[in-house]
Amino acid sequence: MELVRLENKESVVQEQLRRERERLRQELGLEEQKREHFRRPEERPFTADQRSHTTVLFGGLTWKHEHLIHGILESLGYKCEYLPTPDVQAFRLGKEYGNNGQCNPTYFTVGNLVQYLQSLEEKGLTKDQIVNNY
Repeated sequence: MELVRLENKESVVQEQLRRERERLRQELGLEEQKREHFRRPEERPFTADQRSHTTVLFGGLTWKHEHLIHGILESLGYKCEYLPTPDVQAFRLGKEYGNNGQCNPTYFTVGNLVQYLQSLEEKGLTKDQIVNNY
């Protein structure tokens, strides 16, 4: 073993560690995999010129609050609709599109939204129309 100056000791240890890791990887047939980390998808902006043709959906409030918010948003120039009261089918859809980590209110809310959007498709709107106008 050769003599090493103290200030270089850390770099020598790191180099030996790197070589040993590489030897073990080759011995075990492991290749270093490039990891692609999650990146949040880019969100579509909601601009002022979309107010006239984009409908804002909301729900899950009391009927009084829904009517109040509906009136306020319309007075500001937004098209809006409140979602109907969720039912058992909405709950089932929410469980289908959700995961086990979600709570029952989330199942109802998500399921109700999915159910409403599916009803729009059944009425003849295309998926592109729904995505661009709701």
